[in-house]
Amino acid sequence: MKNLLILAAFAVAAAAGSIAPDLRRVIAGSEEGDLIPVFIVVQGDLDDTWVDAVTVGMDRYERRAFVVDALKDLAGTAQAGVRELLASQPEGTCEDVESHWLANAMYCRTTVDVIRQVADLPEVVVVESASDPDAGLIEPVEVRPATPEEQSRAIAWGVSKINADDVWAMGYDGTGVIVGVIDTGTDYNHTDLASNMWHDTPAGLHYGWDFYNNDPDPMDDYGHGTHVSGTVLGDGTGGTQTGVAPGATCMALRINYYTGGENTWIQAMEWGTDHGTDVLTMSLGSTHGNTTLRTAEENLLSAGVFHSVAAGNSGPGAGTILSSGDSPPPWFHPDQTYHGGQSAVVTCAATDSGDTIASFSSRGPVTWWTDYTTAHPLIDPDIAAPGVDVLSTQWTGGYTTMSGTSMATPHVAGVAALMLDANPSLTVAQIDQYMETTALDLGPAGKDNAFGAGRIDAYQAVLAAISTGIGDSMEGIEPA
Repeated sequence: MKNLLILAAFAVAAAAGSIAPDLRRVIAGSEEGDLIPVFIVVQGDLDDTWVDAVTVGMDRYERRAFVVDALKDLAGTAQAGVRELLASQPEGTCEDVESHWLANAMYCRTTVDVIRQVADLPEVVVVESASDPDAGLIEPVEVRPATPEEQSRAIAWGVSKINADDVWAMGYDGTGVIVGVIDTGTDYNHTDLASNMWHDTPAGLHYGWDFYNNDPDPMDDYGHGTHVSGTVLGDGTGGTQTGVAPGATCMALRINYYTGGENTWIQAMEWGTDHGTDVLTMSLGSTHGNTTLRTAEENLLSAGVFHSVAAGNSGPGAGTILSSGDSPPPWFHPDQTYHGGQSAVVTCAATDSGDTIASFSSRGPVTWWTDYTTAHPLIDPDIAAPGVDVLSTQWTGGYTTMSGTSMATPHVAGVAALMLDANPSLTVAQIDQYMETTALDLGPAGKDNAFGAGRIDAYQAVLAAISTGIGDSMEGIEPA
């Protein structure tokens, strides 16, 4: 039966592998015996048409479980030859071997000789670097103590600006929706977060996972992740309502946010998806946009997991958006010509209290995604949200103020949680569609490369979510 599933669901074609240009540059600068972090991308893709056909009538939880199982089946079969080759290598030449089912890729640190052997396998698509020296946390442009005036507000300005409090008055606060925060960890003892942390008591799992130390304690040690978590769902127990969806559940996914942590990003996406996240939010960026990251984002869409990603803080120069923010969205605005490729990513720009685009907010268009070239670029970002002087929860307690697209992104994740609370049948594409079509249009008319479709409006997005039916899905459908 399992073999029949694989034959029905996946298409695998034999072809020679290759060594990606970024990895060739790393190899050129390496010394004999160096262990180089790599992703080994293996052939075989999930057939979304088949999945759509066999999951008719399933709710989103059932579909997600089905897709996860199917992806694991694919990885188990397609990666067998690579696993065998890596296991046969002499001691000390291949370490930290991991299989990634979300991307049908393997990770390891290995020598140049082994890299060349792997690249010659017919089932290998590409071997690419897993350690971009410029990849890591998108740092805020400013971090400062909260002012007395900021702390005197019952609701943080960004939350009220997007009309989240009007959604609460309708009876929706994100209850039942799990949001995975891929970041520096979360201070799960913070008074505004402690009641909203994820637990799987039967499994003995609490709060989430730390992929940097590989242990079950994702406590923040830097502050960024706690601030992001507070913007998603801080419940105001300490005095100020900072969270867009104060009834949602926070799953803390602490990653290696230093240079070369991309493998832990994929681990976090997988773990969150496998443990029930409905929404992921991430403020990380890479300059080299590898195939592994792309495939993971595509498969998040298949699994029905919404992923808000920060555009970056590189300012007004065109094409400054980082990966995964430079990925195609799950739904295409009519102003964007479709040239192929969709993912779970909704890329977020930052605005201030006057609805002006932040000077630091990265702009599009983007072209690295092979379906989008200089001749046919992708409009990016997709949406804007408050990201300047944002008050939120502080690591070790209290509140602090930060500015950056990292602060805008959790606002969008929180709105996604509100929408799913209001209508649990929504697909990822519908969430994006309603966010974009109900946003306050700013800048040039329509979708543009600074604001995207405009500044998000939680109230209008939830009204649109309520008005739709289960049969109105746009997910996976190419725009006309």
